[in-house]
Amino acid sequence: MARSLITLVLFFTAALSCTYTYTVFATPMPCNEVARMISPCASYLAGRSTMPYHLCCGGMTVLNRTAVTPSDKMTMCNCLKGVANHFPTVDFSRAALLPSLCGVSVNVTITPSMDCNR
Repeated sequence: MARSLITLVLFFTAALSCTYTYTVFATPMPCNEVARMISPCASYLAGRSTMPYHLCCGGMTVLNRTAVTPSDKMTMCNCLKGVANHFPTVDFSRAALLPSLCGVSVNVTITPSMDCNR
């Protein structure tokens, strides 16, 4: 129990730190950081778990909060497309469900052919 509490505290500290950093400096999150934030989603996206883990949804929430301008959203979308190519076992029907399972609202269906210019 104590270990999971420590993990939870560390996660929220890191998430708040990322949100603060990218909000204050108003710069798009680098693609390697996007990849790091969604890496906890890999087991769900590959069908190895039935629901996304808390760290996955936490990463999705941070990504959603940092992409505020149309330019930020386009950059994030292109990063996600690039990262998706490195997950060969991604089930894109699961990827499309991920935002709603995490309580995050996005205006695009996550697919390899998503249009990042919209």
